[in-house]
Amino acid sequence: MEETKTIGKDYTLTQLGLFALPTILNESLISLLYTIDDGLFISRYVGQNALAAFSILSPVFMTNMAISSLCGGVASLASYKMGEKKNEEARSDFTTMVLFVFVVGVVMALIETLFRRPILNLLGTTELIYPYAEDFFRIGALYTPLTLVSGVFMRFYVPSGKPKMELFSSMVNVGCNLFFDWYFVVYKQVGMIGAAYANLISTALLTLIGIIFFFSRYCELPFGKPHGRVLSLVRDSSRYGISSFLSNASVAFANIISNYALLYFGSEKYLASYTIVGNIQWVFMGCYFGLLGTVGPVVSYAMGERNKEKLRKTLRQIFVLLTVLTLSTIALFLCFSPLIAELFIAESARDSKDLINYGLSISPYSFIFFGYNVGARMMFASLGNHRVAGTLTFLQEVVFSNAAVVLLPLFFGIKGVWFSFLLCNVMMFFVTAYAVYINADKYGYGRSGIAELLE
Repeated sequence: MEETKTIGKDYTLTQLGLFALPTILNESLISLLYTIDDGLFISRYVGQNALAAFSILSPVFMTNMAISSLCGGVASLASYKMGEKKNEEARSDFTTMVLFVFVVGVVMALIETLFRRPILNLLGTTELIYPYAEDFFRIGALYTPLTLVSGVFMRFYVPSGKPKMELFSSMVNVGCNLFFDWYFVVYKQVGMIGAAYANLISTALLTLIGIIFFFSRYCELPFGKPHGRVLSLVRDSSRYGISSFLSNASVAFANIISNYALLYFGSEKYLASYTIVGNIQWVFMGCYFGLLGTVGPVVSYAMGERNKEKLRKTLRQIFVLLTVLTLSTIALFLCFSPLIAELFIAESARDSKDLINYGLSISPYSFIFFGYNVGARMMFASLGNHRVAGTLTFLQEVVFSNAAVVLLPLFFGIKGVWFSFLLCNVMMFFVTAYAVYINADKYGYGRSGIAELLE
């Protein structure tokens, strides 16, 4: 087995930025294309109520992502083992986890199929949007196993030494989705069912690309022989994936709360408008997840090596890159978010334009704090400090976000909900700064240079 040439390197700031660039572009570009996909085909050709239904279903999508993130923690575990020169064990762990998540996906698909109506009622569907949600959900349940498997694959392209594969596979995935959305929704005019079939086909293709790559000789971490220590592997990998799991699971829960609040204080129109602003925010938030998802395995590898100087250097480089990315994100959001919003606004939905523009005027301020908040918790997860990572995630995604989205409309009316994301990140920033400060001497990034866990 050839030793890894990629995540074990001692990068300069420029090299680390260039290494992360393909994934940053991938996350932002793919998020943009998915946003365009929703705007062009669901909002324009099916209607505002269909877009509201799509938002109602988002907790299901986020739950699937949460399970994939939890099991995808095996990528950081494998990176750690590769730093310890245990490459064969890393391969075996990877293969075992892929098989495990496929089985979990089959079970989840059965549950989603058998309990479709109670799930949709729990999510808060109204009479207007229920038919749209039911149409999509009926087909969406079929490809849940492929969603979980492809999610694990995406996390392993970086440890496998080919971060560009993530960009390539995502581009193929989105291109396929766009084409079949046009074919089914516009050409065949089958509405939400067509959008679901487009997702099914594109997810199957994404999974196939991963299978081919991880069997190839170009991969530094190919499939290996699976082992039977499934429970211990899930437990160990969950420690690395718990932060992302809680983040996605909490977002799913927060989406349910915000959907109920928007429908209670407003209407389906408010829900659709809030969904559009949230999707545009997600385009730019993807940049942060691209950066941190790439540098996370580098951090885990350095921890496995017990290389204090490289770890300290890498963490400081990540801070600089986050700062540059934050300034760039704010500038790009101000320039392009109104143009993206126009893609969603069909002639029949022009009365929502003022609501959307109001939300967009508030959103840029959130990015001043968001990158550092999510960066700190993802770095603690990569360092193996799962308690701090999980606590930060729980506070932001469960406590602060839900408190903001419920309390602000109570005190300031429906417009108060637009400030919830900003308020959540401001409160979280101070908690995050404190967590970073008190843990400095554990990893050597503080002024003292002490690294208690490495010395």
